[in-house]
Amino acid sequence: MARRNEMKDSMSNIDIRLILPELREVGEGSFIKNVYQYGDIFVLKLYKSGGGNYQLLIEPGRRIHLTEYSRKAPRQPPHLCMVLRKYLREKRIISIKQHDLDRIVIIEVGDDTESYKLVAELFGSGNILLLDPKDTIFTAMHYKRMRDRNIVPKELFEFPPLRGEDLFGIDSESFGSVLADSKANIVRTLASRLNIDSLSCEEICALSSVSPKVMIPDIDNQTLSDLKRGLTEFITRLKAGVSIPNIVLEGEPSEEEEEPGYVAFLPFKFELYRELPTQTFDSFSQAIDQFFGVSEGELEDEQAQEALSEEQKRLQVIIDKQNESIGGLVLKAEKMRLAGELIYSYFTPIQELLETVTKARADGIAWDEIIQRIDEGKRRGIPSATLVERIMPSQGEMTVNLKGTAVSLDIRLTVQDNASMAFDQAKKAESRVSGARMQIEKTKAKMERLQVSIAEPETKKVQAKPRKKRWYEKFRWFVSSEGYLIIGGRDAKSNESLAKNQMSPNDVFLHASIHGAPYIVIKVPDEPPGEKTLREAAQFAVTFSRAWLDGLSSGDAFWVNPEQVSFTPPSGEYLPSGSVMLYGTKNYLRNVPVELAVGVLLEEDYAIPISGPPTAIEPQTNYSVRIEPGGTKKGQIVKEILDHLKRLVPEEQAHLVSEIPQEDMMRVLPSGEGRIVDRP
Repeated sequence: MARRNEMKDSMSNIDIRLILPELREVGEGSFIKNVYQYGDIFVLKLYKSGGGNYQLLIEPGRRIHLTEYSRKAPRQPPHLCMVLRKYLREKRIISIKQHDLDRIVIIEVGDDTESYKLVAELFGSGNILLLDPKDTIFTAMHYKRMRDRNIVPKELFEFPPLRGEDLFGIDSESFGSVLADSKANIVRTLASRLNIDSLSCEEICALSSVSPKVMIPDIDNQTLSDLKRGLTEFITRLKAGVSIPNIVLEGEPSEEEEEPGYVAFLPFKFELYRELPTQTFDSFSQAIDQFFGVSEGELEDEQAQEALSEEQKRLQVIIDKQNESIGGLVLKAEKMRLAGELIYSYFTPIQELLETVTKARADGIAWDEIIQRIDEGKRRGIPSATLVERIMPSQGEMTVNLKGTAVSLDIRLTVQDNASMAFDQAKKAESRVSGARMQIEKTKAKMERLQVSIAEPETKKVQAKPRKKRWYEKFRWFVSSEGYLIIGGRDAKSNESLAKNQMSPNDVFLHASIHGAPYIVIKVPDEPPGEKTLREAAQFAVTFSRAWLDGLSSGDAFWVNPEQVSFTPPSGEYLPSGSVMLYGTKNYLRNVPVELAVGVLLEEDYAIPISGPPTAIEPQTNYSVRIEPGGTKKGQIVKEILDHLKRLVPEEQAHLVSEIPQEDMMRVLPSGEGRIVDRP
């Protein structure tokens, strides 16, 4: 059986079920230390008493897992992030659950009396919502009204309607009824009726040794029996949980060539990829984390962070010492002021004591005898003698006890001079306190300048580092307004590669009804696309066809299922390279406009040029212009588009648009001349 060649780009409901034990083990009982938002990626910083710190990453529409990457925090958190911080920070995670077998994860946060729910929708274009204790929608990443439910503030949150049978409730007896009356192929039928992703459906086919393109009406008893066996084996593996988390590689690593690209991340080995090498990991989160990776621009500048940390520590030590010094100086000032006041309050006995000692020394009496006379005076109860605690002849000092406070006196000075000296020392200490406090403020200011200089380095116009592109960017591409990835060929070679290697049985194939048009494929992970996506894909096909060169304002296109596309000509006929044969009924879409929206998606370090139907592009970015066939040469219109976009984006990010290589912008435009038009 031919292996699947296209790259997996999001988690399936099966992946979510299998990663849940990892998330629960770490998350449940943890506290949310903080919430960060990096574009469409949300990271919950968790800490668990006795269990360390963790990061839970949520990217609506794509993935949820633990991450080991330390991303650079945005300078200004978006509004949604600030709301999530307000209601989630320092709260405990009560539970992490998957809704049925859907791509929805509910994280309940709070306590037994009140809790909020963070809902991560990982299907379609994705969403993240915060529900209040009554399960009404408090805030959300995207608001919209739909046929079966509404995502609107203050409305009760509803899950999307259940789709398909419960995979784990299917047995060999009921499997036949799942396939009954279907006119589609095996993969499309299983995906729609069992609510599982097309990759899992293809794995069931691989385990069954049955082609995924076989149409249900053509299945015989043996094929049905083989499919039952494959389904049973797949369910058994799912129930066993994650066993060998791995990433499937495009080929074997080589020292001479670049590292092979990634094809898929898996919880266990898939028969579908048995011919391809894999890289194994200790956990499913690690595999997914490595698969999606992180651009260099997203990562924290480790050297800057280390320098900041070390300098902060050094400055903090200085501040701590300065505070400690202030404490000592304050105590000394208080002590010396009290000493001066006590000296004056005991003026007469201290004067008598000092005069007695001074006269004795003048009479040539030795210190030992003076000390003996003072001790005798203490025994006799002479008031001045009872004050003396200690005499230090070598230092010319005497310590007296005044109301329980030890006060040092200079024997060589008068009472007034001793009191004045105490007050002077108090003033000096107070002066030093003031100076130390000023120094602390200077040190704190230095810390703030240091933080600013590292967090906001001097702006330099540097060459942007090459951005790591996703697999589909080698084709023409856009994401429809309903969240479907749509890719198209650029030439005959990429048309052939697209149809042969990237089109799955669940997808939709489109072509403009005009010679010289690209193949277009709508990637369908589960539910078939709606009319809006079909018309947007048709407009994409017509706009990038010869209709643009011919200056047409509209055109027709059609779509078929993958099983209607063949690369084998009828017997006796010749099929040129890159061409296909189409069989069966074509579904036409008439009078779609020849018009394109061209814009940029802003990331931390890059502006990514995108183009597609205005109905798809304009809701995704605030920075776009519309173009149509016209008389301006392609090189000139690229310059005009870039000039328009630089005026639209925030001033501090205009340099990102300037750094877009002109060839990258040219790649998102049709061949031929055009002109910028005003929006209606």
